[in-house]
Amino acid sequence: MIAHAGIEALRAKSPAAIIDETRFHDEITLTIDKEHLVETLKILMQNPSPGYDTLVDFTGVDYLEPQKMTKVVYLLQNPQTLQRLRLAVIVKRNEKIPTIVSLWRGADWYERELFDLFGVEFEGRSSTERILMPDDWHGHPLRKDYALTEEPVEFKHGVKPKVPSEIIPNVKRIQKS
Repeated sequence: MIAHAGIEALRAKSPAAIIDETRFHDEITLTIDKEHLVETLKILMQNPSPGYDTLVDFTGVDYLEPQKMTKVVYLLQNPQTLQRLRLAVIVKRNEKIPTIVSLWRGADWYERELFDLFGVEFEGRSSTERILMPDDWHGHPLRKDYALTEEPVEFKHGVKPKVPSEIIPNVKRIQKS
């Protein structure tokens, strides 16, 4: 597997960067220490090897257990071999991670989206503006602890409307005024 070369290069140049390695169906996910994120990405971008210089996607997954945190996920690709590598960085609530806009200018939009929807803040950014939600929006709606509003959901064919707290257990409610 070609990704082995990239991982071995990373282990040789920055051994403290990799916290965990997961392999599932020929896909590799490396959990990276956030303090080594930019350094790790620079190592993996080097051409011709390892050559993971394309940022395909950049997203987040929110968790409540074992602690409130967001896993920030970077999907990289080597355009020569088409091999992909997934990196994950764990960010606890109210922690910041380094910006990667200096490596990929297009990461600016991803970082704004992660702030807007998950509340992840990036160190080294001049500002973080909302990109999807209105400027006066409170909170980050893709966090698992984000309170749902009690807007009734209208269904077709005579089914009675329901509110989220009636169909989802343990949901916090926001009272509308």
